[in-house]
Amino acid sequence: MATRSIRTKSRWFNRAKARDPEVLASVAAFNAWRLGLNTIKRMRSAHFEIEASPQYFAFLAEYLVFLIQIADRFAFSRLALPQRRAFTVALVKSLADQIAENRSRLLGDDYDAVRRDFIDLYNTRADDYAALPFDDKLGPDYAFMRYCSQALREVAAPEDRAWIADQLMSFEAPDAIDTLRRVLDSAVSTAGAISAANDEAPTEPGPLPEMPGVDAPVGDPIPPE
Repeated sequence: MATRSIRTKSRWFNRAKARDPEVLASVAAFNAWRLGLNTIKRMRSAHFEIEASPQYFAFLAEYLVFLIQIADRFAFSRLALPQRRAFTVALVKSLADQIAENRSRLLGDDYDAVRRDFIDLYNTRADDYAALPFDDKLGPDYAFMRYCSQALREVAAPEDRAWIADQLMSFEAPDAIDTLRRVLDSAVSTAGAISAANDEAPTEPGPLPEMPGVDAPVGDPIPPE
């Protein structure tokens, strides 16, 4: 199957201006959201049953958590540790806002509850993803992709569960991984500089859960605010 591409936002008009990690996160969030929506659109075209219902948003949430993990691993080799933490926290919160806004508007669910549930889902999955190998050039290994497939199986229609892994690992994930790699490369390389993460006392306690190769405390997840 030919590689499908979507238009991405990743370049800065003013290349002399320093960008902070939160601004980079807004670029990653914009692209991750579009990747998530386009993946569901393609899977529905391939006759997967993903209806405009709570199931749609449950599927989207799991896939966005996977994309956040991919973006975070790419950030690991491109940003200093404090910048990476700020980037990923901002990315999680941005996508939590996005999914909460859309689900509350379309299904009438409580915005704050949806946002909190997404952050809780991220924190739950992050500990498991942290133990799975990832190579900056090759991307996630089989176990990493398989974990995402298993998570999506749990929210897929029963008749689709046997086919989720093949669709994800053969078609959807490779395109998304390549896109996020290009987005991070372009956003970082075209920024005049990446400013330091805010060193002021945080309004929310704690860094992200530990990731491979990073000396960070474990068990201090992103609070839901």
